[in-house]
Amino acid sequence: MTPTPSAAPTATALRRRFRPLGLSAAGAVLMFLLVGSVTGCSAMAGPVRSEAQFLEHVRDTEAAGADTVLFLGSDPESVILGRSTDSASCVDDLGVDRGDTQRDQPSVSWAPDFKHGDAGYRAAVAELRRRWSERGWKVTTKPGTDPVTDKATDLQEIHTTDDHGVSLSLSPGRRTGEGLVVADGGCVRHDGYWDAYAWSSS
Repeated sequence: MTPTPSAAPTATALRRRFRPLGLSAAGAVLMFLLVGSVTGCSAMAGPVRSEAQFLEHVRDTEAAGADTVLFLGSDPESVILGRSTDSASCVDDLGVDRGDTQRDQPSVSWAPDFKHGDAGYRAAVAELRRRWSERGWKVTTKPGTDPVTDKATDLQEIHTTDDHGVSLSLSPGRRTGEGLVVADGGCVRHDGYWDAYAWSSS
C-alpha cells in the first residue's frame, strides 16, 4: 500500500530536510568560537596602554625585582642575570593587533647568594613569605626543582603578584645556596615604539 500524503515523513526525509540547518548551526558555532578566541587573546593581554604607561610598567617591573633582591641581602646590579622581552604568551596565533599597538613582556632575573647553603635559602623563603603577606599580597608556594636536572628537591618556590601587577618569584638557583629571583611584568599591549633590544642589553 502506498502511503497517503498525510503520512509522517520517513527518517531519510527528515535527515535531508534538516541537514542544511545542521550545517548552518555548525558554521555559526565555529564562527562564535573564532570570535571568542580573538576576543580572549586580547583580553588575556589586557587593555592597550599608552607608551608612557607601558614604560612606567617596565620601570615598576625592574624596581619590584630589585627591591626583592635587596631585601634578600644582595646588590641587584651585581647579581643580575638579564632582561628579557620574549614570551610565548605574547604571541597571537590569530594575527597581530591593529595599528601601532605592540605586545611586549618585560622580565628581569637575578641570582642572589645565601649564606649557609640550603638553610639560607629556606630562611629567605620564610622572610619573603612574611614580607609579602604583610603587604596584603597573596603568596603561593610549590615544590622546587633543580634547574640543571629538573628533578624535585626538598626546597620550595615562592610566588606573589604586587600592587602593579608584577609577578615576583624566588626559586632554587643552579648552585647550593643560590636563588633565582624573577620579576615578570606580564604580556602588555601598548602604543608607541619600545626599543626592547636596547633595554634587554643594558
